[in-house]
Amino acid sequence: MNKSKAFLLLLFFILLDYSKSFSQSSFVNPKEFTRVLFLLDGSQSMANGWDRSSRMVEAKRILSAIADSINGLSNVEMALRVYGHTSDQSLANCHDTRLEAPFAKGNNKIIKKKLEAIKPLGITPIALSLQKCANDFPKGECRNVVIIITDGTESCGGDPCAIAKDLQSKGIILKPFIIGLGIDASISTDLECIGRFKNAPDSKTFENDLKSILNTVLTRTTVEVDLLDTDLKPTETAVNMTFYDAQMMNVRYDMYHVMNVRGNPDTLALDPIVKYNLDIHTIPSLERNNITLQSNAHNKIEINAAQGSLRIGSPSKAYIKCLIKKADAQNTLHVQNLNSTERYLCGKYNIEILTLPRIEMKNIEVSQSKTTNLQISAPGNINVEKNGEIFGGIFYLKDNQWIKLYEFKNKVFVENIALQPGNYRLIYRNRINKKMKETKVKDIVIKSNQTVNLTI
Repeated sequence: MNKSKAFLLLLFFILLDYSKSFSQSSFVNPKEFTRVLFLLDGSQSMANGWDRSSRMVEAKRILSAIADSINGLSNVEMALRVYGHTSDQSLANCHDTRLEAPFAKGNNKIIKKKLEAIKPLGITPIALSLQKCANDFPKGECRNVVIIITDGTESCGGDPCAIAKDLQSKGIILKPFIIGLGIDASISTDLECIGRFKNAPDSKTFENDLKSILNTVLTRTTVEVDLLDTDLKPTETAVNMTFYDAQMMNVRYDMYHVMNVRGNPDTLALDPIVKYNLDIHTIPSLERNNITLQSNAHNKIEINAAQGSLRIGSPSKAYIKCLIKKADAQNTLHVQNLNSTERYLCGKYNIEILTLPRIEMKNIEVSQSKTTNLQISAPGNINVEKNGEIFGGIFYLKDNQWIKLYEFKNKVFVENIALQPGNYRLIYRNRINKKMKETKVKDIVIKSNQTVNLTI
C-alpha cells in the first residue's frame, strides 16, 4: 500500500469516528446531514500542464480518491457540478454548467465515472454555477458546503462574490471553500471574496488542501467558553451566550452557560466552518468578535467576566424602578426593580431610584462574588383633598433652592402621593382666585409609613 492510499484510509477512519461523535452532539440534530458539493472547473485552461500531467488530470485523480475515502460516511453526502466542459472555448458559452452527479449516498462510483468523461473545453461561468448550485442541495436542515476547484476567475461578467454572499444570507450554504490550482497572485483577490481561499502551486499541495478542508468540514470541533473571575479562574456561569456568524450576523447558537458535573465549563460542539462573533449577556454585556475555531481540536475562549450582585431594598412594597449606569457613563445601562437582586460585572455604578424625590447614589462598587446591599427608607404619603380646581404643586429643598417635585392635576379633587421622608412645601392657588397674592404656602413633614391628610 503506497503512502497516499494509506493516508486516505486513515482519513476515512478518522472522519468516520468524528462523524459519529458529531451526530451525537446535543447542539446538532442527530438526523442532520453534511452535504458537500464539489464545483469543478472544466474550462480549456485546465488542460494546461501541471506537475507531470495537467491540472484536470491531477484534479480528477485526487477527487476520485477523495470520493472513495468519504463514501458511506454517516451523515455525509456528496455531489459533483462541473462548468465549462460541454462547449468549446470559441463558443464562449456562459451557460455551460451542469450537475453531473446529484447528492446521494454511496455515489462515489458515479462521481468517478463522470470525472473520467470530463474534458476541459470552455470558459469559466463561476457566478452562474454558484447560483445554480442553490437547487442542487435537497431541502431540509443540513450543512451545505461548496468546495470550488478552479484555475481561473469569472469570465462571463458575473459576480460570484455577491452570489456567494446571497446564498449564505438565505441560509442555503455555509461560507464556500475555494482551491486555486496554480492561480496567478494578481488575480487571486477575485476569488478571496467568495469564501475561504487556498492557492495550490502544485498537485501535492492541492491534495493536502482538499484533505484539510474536508477535515474541517467533517470532523467534530469542541469549544469551551471560560468566563474568568478576578483571579482569572473560569468560575463564572449561568449567563446567556449568543454565537453569531461573523460575516452574515445571523444567530447560529443561543444557550446558557453552565458548569458540567466536574465543575468545569461545559463543552460545546460548534461548526468550525463559521467565523463567530460572541455576545455574553452579562450586565453590561461582553463581546468577542471574529473568533476562528481550530478544527478537530478543543478550543478555549477566555473572557474576563467577574461578577458580583447588587440588591436594592426597601420596607416598601411599591413597584419602583432603579436606573443603573456605569460610573463613567451617562446612558442607562439597566433598569432594576426595587427589592430585587441582579448580577453585574465588577466595577462602580451610579444608581438613580425613581422615588419622589429621586434618590441618587454615586460610585457604588460591585465586587467579585459579593452582594452589595443598598437600603432606602419606606415612603410616607400625603393625601390631598381640593376645594375646587387647584394650580400648584409639591416642592422640596435642594441646595438651598425649592425644586418642584410634583404638579397637582387640575380636575382631580383627591390625590394621594407617596413621598420619601423629609420636609416639603405646597405652593398653590385656587382657580377662582384671580390675584397672585392669593397664592398659599404650606410646609409639611413626611415620615416613613405615615400619611399626612390635607384639605386645600
